[in-house]
Amino acid sequence: MTNSSDDFLNIIGLEENTRELAKLKVLIENPSGEPNKEILLNIFEFIKKIYGTEKCTILWWDRDIQSNPSTKIISVEDIKFLHNLWERIAGNYLLFLPVQFDANKFNQKDEEEYIGLSLITYSHLILKSPDGYEVMYLTLNK
Repeated sequence: MTNSSDDFLNIIGLEENTRELAKLKVLIENPSGEPNKEILLNIFEFIKKIYGTEKCTILWWDRDIQSNPSTKIISVEDIKFLHNLWERIAGNYLLFLPVQFDANKFNQKDEEEYIGLSLITYSHLILKSPDGYEVMYLTLNK
């Protein structure tokens, strides 16, 4: 694993033995950080391949609101919503999780801790970096 991968796995609060089972792969590099249609369509292709369905639950935080993350089940038909959300929450993570994701499963945690708990619970997730330059796939071999 590269140092940046190790650093990210440390940031999301994985214990050392769990970190050794985790893998991070960059699915999409997006030098502009902007949510163009091609990038968004590629994300939905990965969602279909990884989760086996055309729908997923997205999860995001609003920096100006100290609350639990927001969630919504989306599909490719919601691409305009996703585009607008990506622009609105620039600087924040955006998670793409299985449809059956239960946002109430965890107590309020910071973003990175929440990502780590989601990875441990579901064994995989797709994640937009806060700057939008990368869309990553995190897996955990249990």
